[in-house]
Amino acid sequence: MSTSDTSNLVHGVIPNLAFLLEHNDNVASAYLCTANATQISKTSEEGAHFCGYRNIQMLLAAQDHKSNGTNAETPTISDLQARIEEAWKAGYNSHGMTQTGGIRGTRKHIGTSEVEALLLSMRIPCTGSAFQGKNAWQQLLDYVHAYFCNPYTSSGATTESQRVYLTQKLPIFLQRPGHSLTIVGSIKLRSGKRKLLTFDPAWQPPSPMRMPLNLNQHRAWKLKWLLKQYTKSERYFQRYSAFETLIIEHRIGDQSYTP
Repeated sequence: MSTSDTSNLVHGVIPNLAFLLEHNDNVASAYLCTANATQISKTSEEGAHFCGYRNIQMLLAAQDHKSNGTNAETPTISDLQARIEEAWKAGYNSHGMTQTGGIRGTRKHIGTSEVEALLLSMRIPCTGSAFQGKNAWQQLLDYVHAYFCNPYTSSGATTESQRVYLTQKLPIFLQRPGHSLTIVGSIKLRSGKRKLLTFDPAWQPPSPMRMPLNLNQHRAWKLKWLLKQYTKSERYFQRYSAFETLIIEHRIGDQSYTP
């Protein structure tokens, strides 16, 4: 868990997703996070573990690039485990140490509380939200859409069709029962239905997403298939009655904006 390996990091996925959305006639509008977001997947030996850590890595990678303009070295899982335990000792969500008995050197799962503790200990302002009940999925989709299309923090940059918006917003950490993902965008279809774009650390990105896409390389069905690998539908979210999110606050001057 201590080895630094970049083979599971893929840059440039957001511009490719914008391209796929631009050339999909079913899309009425879409909002994407910062183009500097990096997709990070679990490695083959990790099994059903470490999704939470991979999502933390994606949040920190996007935050580092936005703050420094460069891709900083990604902290390893061992690094993150040590930092989370240090955050607990410093008083950030310290109940986590009691509940888990410690996580350093283990394959124990982590969730929103651990991510929040880490970010706050790093002096990264963040806001957590919880959605519960039979309408939790609707509340989640409303919240995500409001976050990405917030006029105070969206760059306003669009693609040629004026349907796909590339913003400067950072990705969102999402915890649903049994799994966590990174939300990188929101889609509204012409049918009125909505979807979320996600980086799911449990899945390896399709090989074409490692290079810039163009229409001459792939047939229409392949472009639709590629986009589908990154979307979660309303039906997917309707399976669950509880969600938690964590966003890194976007600051303008002395003010911070959240949905």
